[in-house]
Amino acid sequence: MICRTEGIVIRGFKMSQTSKVVLLFSREYGKLRLAAKGARRPKSKFGASLEPMTWGTFLFSKRENRDLQTLTEGDITYTFNGIKQSYRRLVCASSVCELLDHMTEDGDPNALLFSVVLDVLRWMEIVPENRLEVPLWYFQLKAASALGYRPHLSGCVRCGQRLSGDRVWFSPLLGGVLCEKDREDGVALKQTTVHFMEHLQIHRPNRVDLDQFERLDRRELNRALRGFLMHHTENRRRVRSLDFWDQMMAAESQPTYDSL
Repeated sequence: MICRTEGIVIRGFKMSQTSKVVLLFSREYGKLRLAAKGARRPKSKFGASLEPMTWGTFLFSKRENRDLQTLTEGDITYTFNGIKQSYRRLVCASSVCELLDHMTEDGDPNALLFSVVLDVLRWMEIVPENRLEVPLWYFQLKAASALGYRPHLSGCVRCGQRLSGDRVWFSPLLGGVLCEKDREDGVALKQTTVHFMEHLQIHRPNRVDLDQFERLDRRELNRALRGFLMHHTENRRRVRSLDFWDQMMAAESQPTYDSL
């Protein structure tokens, strides 16, 4: 059966001297593994349509009970050049693609998650580079919601009690914040961290208050989200792009000799 789908290329890898396998997240079919025959030839008919972070329309031959389908055509809709022309943006967007791979199963369509990915990549093209972590956090929270394990942030996940004070507790295992009497099962977070996570949950990119970024504890928020996703996704391998992003951010925060 010949199928047409809208999709975003997550990554590709060598299949043979002339062909490659493409991992595609599609609106209609979810995550697909597609064999692109001849894609590694200099004058391939696929052109640049199979480059990572390319949004396009793809035609493939679908056979039941096969993990690898055959790609026959790829047409570019948008290439996100604003991301690919900036090293920092590229590293951050690569983290989104790798997270998307880790968080999804093959052949499980999710149109809402597909829309979230498009929103995030568009946002990463234009957001100030020093605030790129905001769309990265946004993706993690919105993707969790689209996949059915939205963290509970508006009250205690156990008893529903409203939370007060400067610090609260968050349980990655239980999937939300905890009140004072249940705090032994959670890790401490600033109230501002939880408020911003909830802010990202309920707003679209054009309504997110980026000015709050300067008042946040980045490491604390990263730690909470990473722990949460680790507990709620089946693929628990480390996300190498995120590790590299962390290393890059840490290196940039170190003082240079000129600043001493």
